[in-house]
Amino acid sequence: MKYIEDKYFIAIADYIKSFIDQKGIDAADLAAAANVDRKQVYRLINKENIPKLSTLIRISLAAGIEPSKLFAIKFDFDMYMRDNNIFIAIPKNKRKS
Repeated sequence: MKYIEDKYFIAIADYIKSFIDQKGIDAADLAAAANVDRKQVYRLINKENIPKLSTLIRISLAAGIEPSKLFAIKFDFDMYMRDNNIFIAIPKNKRKS
């Protein structure tokens, strides 16, 4: 199985795993509550798969995590942008000619 290499999704997977471990939530029970296949939850927390955003939202809600918290976790987005050659888009009317 190919493991997730994206550092942000690794951070999200770690956050969700830590949260459900802390709350004592079983991954299979979480999957049932989210109405997703338990393999999807196991693959996420084991960093084997990046789920669709809708699946990630279902899992986080079933765990009791407000989905917006997944975007507010401590993470160095500046470094992430540099590492992945991501630039901030500049509107056409703001570009220098």
